[in-house]
Amino acid sequence: MNDLSADKIINPREFTSDGTAYTVTGESTSTLVFIHGVGMNADVWLGQTEHFAKEYKIISYDFLGHGKSPMPSEDPILDEYVEQLYCLCNELQLASFSLVGHSMGALIGVAFALKYPSKINALIPINIVYNRTEKAQSRVLKRAEQVIASSEVGGIKQTLERWFSDKNSPKEKMKIAKIQQWLSVVSPYGYGRAYRLFALSDKVFMNKLSQLQMSVLYLTGDDDSNSTPEMSKKMAELTPRGEFYSIAKEAHMMAYIATEKTNKILGYFLNKHGKK
Repeated sequence: MNDLSADKIINPREFTSDGTAYTVTGESTSTLVFIHGVGMNADVWLGQTEHFAKEYKIISYDFLGHGKSPMPSEDPILDEYVEQLYCLCNELQLASFSLVGHSMGALIGVAFALKYPSKINALIPINIVYNRTEKAQSRVLKRAEQVIASSEVGGIKQTLERWFSDKNSPKEKMKIAKIQQWLSVVSPYGYGRAYRLFALSDKVFMNKLSQLQMSVLYLTGDDDSNSTPEMSKKMAELTPRGEFYSIAKEAHMMAYIATEKTNKILGYFLNKHGKK
């Protein structure tokens, strides 16, 4: 993680026939797929890849409009991102796998599990949003529209302050600098379209979570003010085999900034439910 050049991909990408950029690490027969959030790319999962690659084949990819993957449609729906993952699975001949998604990636993950349940061994939505207040949804939607209208991802400083207010060690500062550079080079169109969808998708699972029959861990941080513990706890209560856990003193980007804490919980859950 020492190279902070914004245009350099940490993990070299491979590409599907439709242009999706992805990475594969490890050779296990058990597969673990990771989906990043808005503004990020597959490299945000490097800490998980290094930790789990001995036990799993690790696949991470750039979702539409991010990293090296193609743009989504001008006004995408969540199913467009779901089908991107489905096409990737088909091309890589993945019969089943465990799926971890962060934020927008968590929404994609739940939507994928609802549409293609036989593909999923275990599901872990990290820092997911659910049933926001109208005021909170309006605030997120306003930011999305500003990005689209201005063709610029603004407010990066404020975003970093919200995500990392108490992270000051040299290692943490280096990671934060990398996040800042990813946000500074992401396509504002890919970001804005995904963020607008993110703003509008927190209620799409209302009355649907009872359909999830696989084991699901809703994981968040005590200090995440937007993807709150209350949201994840409620989703777990509505999911037949749902579990809930919140990490103390961590916020929205905990999987990246607090890798060891997060991996410990992921590993415990996956050891019980993630291998087939």
